[in-house]
Amino acid sequence: MNILIIEDDPSIQMLLKLSLEVEGYQTKAVGTVTKAWDELGTWSADLILLDLMLPDRSGFELLQMLQQQYKSVPVIVLTAKNEMNDKILGFQLGADDYLTKPFETRELIERIKAVMRRMKMVAPPEVIKIGPIEIDKNGRTCKIGEQWLKTTSKEFDFMWLLCAHPKKVFTREDLLDQVWGYDYYGHTRSVDMVVNRLREKMKPNEHLIATIHGTGYKLEV
Repeated sequence: MNILIIEDDPSIQMLLKLSLEVEGYQTKAVGTVTKAWDELGTWSADLILLDLMLPDRSGFELLQMLQQQYKSVPVIVLTAKNEMNDKILGFQLGADDYLTKPFETRELIERIKAVMRRMKMVAPPEVIKIGPIEIDKNGRTCKIGEQWLKTTSKEFDFMWLLCAHPKKVFTREDLLDQVWGYDYYGHTRSVDMVVNRLREKMKPNEHLIATIHGTGYKLEV
């Protein structure tokens, strides 16, 4: 699981990275809103740890931005601000949990586990409409505008995954695990072949599946 740490204090950054990586999490750490936004465009974050007091822009402002483009990624706010109004505002803007500094890393890890359990319990919609795309999980149908796509089983599962997590960057390994299954031992080239077939069928809307060079793919709407 990938965790993006947005914290401008280097000592806290290092503490969080070490504590989380010992638990088996993959982490990246940045110190500004600008760098965080750039990282989200190229790296597949499953959860975000967010300090509210950042040097370039407010963490509250980033929460609003995340709700617009990365709503499916849960956020735990880590901050020295203990005022009730700040906590309420953070939750109103989309934070999933709130932890006041100083805190025990053990408590943070348990909160991360609890947030991810809640995320798994939320049933995804059966029909997703995003941009020009409409995809029906039960009916196994997908159309772009008025164009119906004739997809194979794997092509449909691939499209559903991207549509369920718009703007999220998936590595080829992520896609193999989630579309083909953990017991699949094929090459990541299988992912590229599905993308190529889908893009051919989606013309002139093939740009909706964006390539993130050196990483993988995401839905661009």
